[in-house]
Amino acid sequence: MEYQLTAAELARITALDAEQRYEYFIKAVADLEQVWILTDDEGFVLVSAEDERCIPVWPHAELAEQWIEGEWSNCSAQAVDLDTWLEKWTEGLNGDELSVAVLPDAEGPGVVVTPDELAETLVNELSDEA
Repeated sequence: MEYQLTAAELARITALDAEQRYEYFIKAVADLEQVWILTDDEGFVLVSAEDERCIPVWPHAELAEQWIEGEWSNCSAQAVDLDTWLEKWTEGLNGDELSVAVLPDAEGPGVVVTPDELAETLVNELSDEA
């Protein structure tokens, strides 16, 4: 069963700055072993940040679902298993020359990293937990 955020947790996370949200994302994804993305009929959605094309990612469905409005109203939140993210998505995103926007908010894209940087940080967090 997936972890459900309380309203208080949601408010606390959204109040964090970009660096704090990145740290939270790493710990939560290592814990829950899921990365959340938004998808529509054409595949996963992309955003532009710092002149880069990025896939936005979140550690919880509720955070991703906050983005389902306006031009993204036809999207749905989809979980990607962490092993699948590390084994397939990282390489695929690198091949498409995409970056990752970690836990974006209304103020901006959050921390933008390469797929390799994100994978390395997640793997390090997983090994620290072991």
